[in-house]
Order: sequence, then C-alpha cells, then structure tokens
Amino acid sequence: MRLQFGFSLGKTMFVLVALFAMTTLCTAGDGYKSLFNGKDIDGWIKRGGDATYYVEDGCIVGQRGDGPNTFLCTPDEYGNFILYFECKFDEPINSGVQFRSSARPNGDREVVYGYQCELDQNSGNSGRVYDESRRGRWISNLDTEVTKDAFVADDWNTLVIQAIGPCIKIWVNDVVCSDFADVADLKGFFGLQVHGSSEPTGKVRWRNIWVKELPPTEWQKLLKPDFEDIWVSPAGKWEIDDQLVAKGTAERGESRDGMLKYEEILKDHAARVTFKQVNGNSGLYFRAVEVDKPYWLRGFQDEIDRAATASLWEVEGRGWVARNNELAEKVFKEGDWNTVSIVAVGDRLITELNGQIIIDIVDPECLKEGKVALQLHGGSDMEYYFKDFDILVYDDEQRAMIENDEMPEPDFSEATPAPEARRFVPARRPLQRLRSLIEGAREPRGRRLVR
Repeated sequence: MRLQFGFSLGKTMFVLVALFAMTTLCTAGDGYKSLFNGKDIDGWIKRGGDATYYVEDGCIVGQRGDGPNTFLCTPDEYGNFILYFECKFDEPINSGVQFRSSARPNGDREVVYGYQCELDQNSGNSGRVYDESRRGRWISNLDTEVTKDAFVADDWNTLVIQAIGPCIKIWVNDVVCSDFADVADLKGFFGLQVHGSSEPTGKVRWRNIWVKELPPTEWQKLLKPDFEDIWVSPAGKWEIDDQLVAKGTAERGESRDGMLKYEEILKDHAARVTFKQVNGNSGLYFRAVEVDKPYWLRGFQDEIDRAATASLWEVEGRGWVARNNELAEKVFKEGDWNTVSIVAVGDRLITELNGQIIIDIVDPECLKEGKVALQLHGGSDMEYYFKDFDILVYDDEQRAMIENDEMPEPDFSEATPAPEARRFVPARRPLQRLRSLIEGAREPRGRRLVR
C-alpha cells in the first residue's frame, strides 16, 4: 500500500523550494538579506545591561532597563556592507546601532565596544559615529547646520550605513550625516543599543533591517622577514627582527634619505604604520613618484615627527599643504608607540594619528597614483622603529561607491520577511511545515489510499 497525493510535480517543486527558503535568510533581488523576520529575535544575542527586547507589530522594540548600556547583537560578523534600517522612538531615550563591533568580558556581563551610529531624538547627533567603550568620543565630524534636522523626532526614520574598508558613510533620511575614514576595525557584529538611563521610561523600535555584503578589503602586510618584496635604500641602516619590527638608523653625515619602498603603483588606497621615534624626522610616503635625487621620491608625505605627525608635506611641490600641529601634539605619545595612517580616495586625503583624524582635505592638485614608502630623513642622526606597515587597496567600483553622496535605495519588491533562524527550530518542525505546505498545495483536496 502507498500514499498518493493529488497534486502536480510543479507544485511539489514549489513546496520544496518554499521549504528551503524557510531555512535561509531572505535575499532581495539586488543582494540584500533580511536580518529580522518580523516575528521573533531568535538567534540574536543580548549583551550588557538589563534592557528588554521583544517583537511587536513587526518591529524589534528595545525598552529601558537597569544597569549599563544594553545591546541586541547579530550572531554573525560583517566586513564591507550596506546596512539599511528604520527606527522610531516611542518614549525618549538615547539609542544607537553598533556596527563592526566586538565584545569583551566584564564580570558576569559583556561590554560591547566599537563603532556606534548614534540615534537620538533631540540632540541633532543622529547619524554621527561614537566609539563605544573604547575611545569614548565622537570619531566622525558633523556639520550640524546641515544634519541637525535630518532625524524626525516623532516618526519613522530611514538610515543607511555604508562601510568599505576604512571609509564609512551614514545617511539619515537622505542626508549624509557622517563621511569619514578610520583604520581601527574592518569587521564585527551589528547591535541594537538601549542606553543605560536613570529615567523610569524609554522605548525605541527598529524594523526593515537589511544588509548587503560587499566584496572584502583586507590589510596587506609589507614588513616581512629579510624585507621581502621591499626595496631597501643604500642609505641608512635597516634591520628587522623575528617580530617583524624594523629598526632604521642613519648618521648626520649621510645626505641621502634612508627608505623602505613598496614597488607597486597604487591609486586609491589606505596605508598605516606604527612607529616609535627616538631621533630625527621621518615620513610615510603615498602616491609618490620616483626621482633620481638623494631623497628617491617626490609627492606627498604623511609626516612622522612629534607635533607635525599626520600633517601633509609635498616633496618637490607646495611644501606644507595641510597642518594641524596643535591637535597632533595632544595626541602624540612621546617615547611610546604611535600609529599614523593615510586614506587617499580620489582627491580626498584623510590622515589619522592614534585614532584621531588630524587632516581631512580635498586636494584636486594631488598626485593620483604612486608608491608608498617609509623614510629616514637625510642629514640627521636617525633612530626609528616601525611595525605593522600595511596597505589596503580600493578598486574603481569601490571608489565610486565611497564618493557617491546619494543614499542607496534598495529594491525590496521581490523580498519577503526573513524566516526563523534554523538553529532554533526543533527537529520535528521542518517536517510539520512540509506537511502543512503539502496539505495546502494538494489538488484535489482529498487523499486516497492506493493498493
């Protein structure tokens, strides 16, 4: 005896495809996938304080609780992406959305740290980026005259976060509210924050949370054993130890620059190095061109010299193009390790020193491609130590996305709500779902025994 169901093969295939879709995240036609199914928060991870999260009317609702800041976090990490979501406040409270974030233990709790897109009804800071539980300060610049009214206090707001390598841009209701570069993190989880508060009430809600993962960008390490793949100048003395820390020294009588030079021509890219200054003057060259001179290269130099660090000097050109010695002096750590970086995309040049943006300019006269290098300035007694000399390269498509100021508007016309997370579905439930689908798809509705 066997069971026979009265429906067509085509409908059988439909049932199987539907079942498969129920066990995976929904994907929109242009590569977006939903992070929230509109029904439950299974699979999300709560960290930090005692705020409560629940689902109501197709939204994730975060409600004030005791203790420190609370975060509802995705189980997965994301690198380069576009995140789309909508939010609204029911009751006043500070909130935010973490991205590229991490967690560390703190007693019986976890502390979430990393980039936070601010959400606040009243401050005018929504869309600005705060470095949660790490640097503890704003890290993106904000033109308040343009952005202060972007967020609507008593209605739904649409936000988009785009992260491509160190370049981060955030839109609030079509208004660019953050547009900066930071080299700290390239990957981490998302988290919905309810800020700790002494107020008795506070409630915020999120809906339509979608993410589009973009091709990755990775840091490429340039310091290798025996300076493999790096040109070492005949001037100065260079050594590298087992920990890949390079030591560069030179004497005052040497007029030529000492140099470690990467030979590949780079266009749009980021470069960073961690250094310890003992004596002399140094620099991180980028987009530099070779010359038959004692200094080997001409072009931009991200200066490395105490208070002048992260200012921009153009060799065989305009000299100082941009300086911010007052800020750099506050950030520079004398006798200790410091990290300097440059992000060059098109005509925009952004330097950082120890996680603080020092220079952010648009310079149409800058060279558009060239080499990166570390310099020991000639004619000085020199002693420097370098480690973590890295580059990250953008392609033309990534550059176009970074330079675009129009808020991405995904097409969700073909999308459906995301399903429940597979890991929280009891073992028998898929069979029950299949049986339900089969029952609904049968033609005719009856079932008969066939001998």
